[in-house]
Amino acid sequence: MATFSNKQVVDTIIANNGYYEGDPRVVRVVEYETNFGETAWGVVWETEPPATWLRYEIPTQYIRNPRVIWTPQNGSDAA
Repeated sequence: MATFSNKQVVDTIIANNGYYEGDPRVVRVVEYETNFGETAWGVVWETEPPATWLRYEIPTQYIRNPRVIWTPQNGSDAA
């Protein structure tokens, strides 16, 4: 799992159908608000155990208002 604060990187991953510069394929992109009120994006790589894929979708003190914005199956209409 990785967290990005740079929307351009996230947009590139989505535009490239989950791929980014030699990294494993992304299977989920989740947009959320941080505990500082900033927007961040969590990405889950296909190489991670499926049991961890929902980690960014569970609200915590650090992840607020999470929503899936992209999956390979549903594209950008995942939400």
